[in-house]
Amino acid sequence: RVMELSRRRRLVLKNIVEHYVDHATPVPSSVVAQKVYPRVSPATVRNDMATLERQGFIFHPHTSAGSIPSDLGYRYYVEYLMEGPGLSPAEERTIRHQFHQVPLDVEAWVHLSTAVMANLVRSAAMVTPPAPRSARLRRIELVGVGAHMVLLVALLTSGGFRQQVVRAPEPFDRDGLVKLSNKLSDKLGGKSATQLVAAAASFVGWEREVVHTAARLLREADKYRVEDIYYEGLRHIVAQPEFSQSAKLRPVLEALEHRAVLVPLLADALESGQVRIVIGSEHATEEMRGCSVVLSGYGLGGELQGVLGVIGPTRLPYWRAVPLVRFMAGLLSLLLETAYAKSPS
Repeated sequence: RVMELSRRRRLVLKNIVEHYVDHATPVPSSVVAQKVYPRVSPATVRNDMATLERQGFIFHPHTSAGSIPSDLGYRYYVEYLMEGPGLSPAEERTIRHQFHQVPLDVEAWVHLSTAVMANLVRSAAMVTPPAPRSARLRRIELVGVGAHMVLLVALLTSGGFRQQVVRAPEPFDRDGLVKLSNKLSDKLGGKSATQLVAAAASFVGWEREVVHTAARLLREADKYRVEDIYYEGLRHIVAQPEFSQSAKLRPVLEALEHRAVLVPLLADALESGQVRIVIGSEHATEEMRGCSVVLSGYGLGGELQGVLGVIGPTRLPYWRAVPLVRFMAGLLSLLLETAYAKSPS
């Protein structure tokens, strides 16, 4: 639980965060004092900064007279101190105009959204295209691979597939497996993992086990259904002073390249239904702990969903990134709604 701060220390911490984000250099007490004086004297500022450091909100880098925010300091800022106009009405109009200039094309909107976010926050941006929320079964194929071993292939309506070898209680000939495949496919085609679990109650014995296995395969597909991630603005990350050394930059770029690192973050953003902010040490994977991400799901009701957001060092302009991500998620959702309303049924 984050401890409560007095109004004065909130003011001091807010100024440290915003100055450090803007200037990328440790913030001395004299700079904070200039911003908060005459409400707070320089001596009081020094005392407050010492207290904030003891509490873990800021720290002194080596050989520096100034302080920088810790991950806890950024989290407190995001939760309690962040304010500002966000996007101006003029910026919102400009963004909408840019989208209305491109064709009625989801892929074009996805690419444009990354460019807009990267340019406005001067950081990397990412978007996954909208995809069905839940994988659905097209059909089940059962193929004998040994006396008691059967390969279960779950073909998905998206065109993908998942497979697993299961043990049968008795040998099946090819015709028996084809007949069972057709029976299960007829009854289960078009169902999601949750619907398969419910349908399993109407089967008995080994057939029920096959249905439960198919449901597990669909759950895996749901978990790893991010087919594509589009990036823009990686040059902004490379240009940040935090990543001037290749040893610090390389793990970040590798993490962005390997989807497995990002999939849990994207899944969280989809499930939460609101803007999700993960700061530095809050990341589950070591590679991402020098970064912050601001993510939001977008989409068309419960049917088509994607994720968009920005990625940068923990020294991210959160007061800009959060409202921008929220606005872009709303805009893309609205555009999708408009596009599908216009498409022939």
